[in-house]
Amino acid sequence: MVATNEGRRSSRSGSKKLRRGPEPTPPSESPTPTNGEPESRTPVRRGADAPRVVPPRVSARQADRRIKALAATVETLDGRERLRRLAELVRKDGRNARRMGFLETAIGECLDEVARSGSSAGRWTSCEAATWALAWMARTKRAGGSAGGLLERLVGQARAAQPLLASGDTQPARFVLVLARLFMDVEACRCLEAGAAATVAAEIERLVSAEGIPHLSGSIAMVERVVRWTAVREIARDHGGGAWSKQTERKWRAAATAVVRLLGGRGRALAGAGRMPEPFTAPLLDALAECGRRRERTVRAVRRDRMDVDGQGLLGRDLHDPAAGVAIIRTGWDRRSVRVMLDYRHPVPRLEIAVGDRLLVDGPWQWEAWADGRAVEPEAGWTVSCWESDRKASFLEITAPLGGGRQIERQVVVLPRDRVVLLADAVTSATVPAGLRYRGILPLAASLDADSAAETREVIVADTRPRMLALPLALSEWKAGGGGELSGESGTLVLSQEGTHRLYAPLWIDCDSRRMGRPLTWRHLTVADSRIILPRHQAAGFRVQSGLDQWLVYRALDTARNRTLLGCNVSCEFLVGRLRKSGEVARTLEIQ
Repeated sequence: MVATNEGRRSSRSGSKKLRRGPEPTPPSESPTPTNGEPESRTPVRRGADAPRVVPPRVSARQADRRIKALAATVETLDGRERLRRLAELVRKDGRNARRMGFLETAIGECLDEVARSGSSAGRWTSCEAATWALAWMARTKRAGGSAGGLLERLVGQARAAQPLLASGDTQPARFVLVLARLFMDVEACRCLEAGAAATVAAEIERLVSAEGIPHLSGSIAMVERVVRWTAVREIARDHGGGAWSKQTERKWRAAATAVVRLLGGRGRALAGAGRMPEPFTAPLLDALAECGRRRERTVRAVRRDRMDVDGQGLLGRDLHDPAAGVAIIRTGWDRRSVRVMLDYRHPVPRLEIAVGDRLLVDGPWQWEAWADGRAVEPEAGWTVSCWESDRKASFLEITAPLGGGRQIERQVVVLPRDRVVLLADAVTSATVPAGLRYRGILPLAASLDADSAAETREVIVADTRPRMLALPLALSEWKAGGGGELSGESGTLVLSQEGTHRLYAPLWIDCDSRRMGRPLTWRHLTVADSRIILPRHQAAGFRVQSGLDQWLVYRALDTARNRTLLGCNVSCEFLVGRLRKSGEVARTLEIQ
């Protein structure tokens, strides 16, 4: 009887081991080559005298969530499908030894694709996804015989990233940090962390201005870089502590607060003709929501898919950093908000205009001017002459000196209630009069077409539906009037205009699609000074009407004085307001 009982216990133990499959090989041990000699090129075995380090435990749910989020950011369809299959294998029951074999094969396929492509695009994303899958297998004691070899390959990729990190490229930093933190009990992985964290911290200190503006070109580049920093911060905080100093943390927080103003509906980043998926910016929004009540409320407003978002307790809509040469202006935090970004650090400023989830204007806002047939060029960079922002309007004016005693004054005006953007260039001079010609080029975003009216000068910009309406206020409404032209050429809006001595070229952009199709007109108004009608090179006034809505725009081109137009007395340099039914002007913005 005793012998029989012992035999039964032995039989039960053997059957249990058979169901689990082969005994797992810990990934912290190097695989043994077929010739029986130990592998020496990657010493991943922890030394006997090293302190014992307990790696973090990775659950199937956590690994599945991480890999899915990485898959959503991959550009190619094959790459996304590969990572989604990897996440599906992690999510399924891990007690099946055969299924674990499939998972190891899937991890190997990800690394094989990385080796075949050899490009940085998606390379580090695939490596990070493979790291999460392998870490789940290792920490749950389900790793098979090839796990050590897979870890060897990941360590090899991390070592290949070291020259990039040393040069200041932070693309591989997130993968390297994930590998170092999830396999911190492996010396070969743990020693890679310092270089990755230091590179990211140095980049934040180098690129972020005092107001939080990253010194990068274009909103998508800014958002992508801050999302990258945020992912590194999240990995470090979740698995072992912070990634950088308190000073760097303050700069990261300022950058995250700044770029949230560039996001569209549901917090999505806009790129070209489309928008990035929500998981791309989810780490940024989640992290920012933990940085104070106002930021948390703003994140909820950005993610909300409703239009009735009040502005109480939220971050300011606008941000202007003169030192960085960047201004970001929003009409609100709802999903249909209009967003304008002007980057004037370079001789040709870069302009972006987005409405909701669609980028409408994207690229360099170019200009050309001639005086008596000779081209005039800027002699210095742009400087800010005026910045005003309140709940009614936002106004930015920058100037640059030109040859011959002239200067160019560039205006960006945003009316939040009306969802209107006014872009204007003024060429002014205190010298003798000269014949002026001006040409402004506004770049449209991809897949947008500009459709000019047959007899009038308005231009509708559309893709599958109308997106914005552009009006050249200083030109006659009818094409037969002469004096210039507004046309759509090769993905751009081109405004040409002529004048004498001084010239004002405003472009009225209506971003509210609900007004398109309504009766439309605009007129050049007579401006009087002491009952004397002024020529256009001294002052310009315009009336714009769309449906029942009417606006008044005034610009003084010489010294501001008390003048009259449309029964309204003005003594300022610039005015924009709405015309009431009574004929009175409700002054929205006045610049002295």
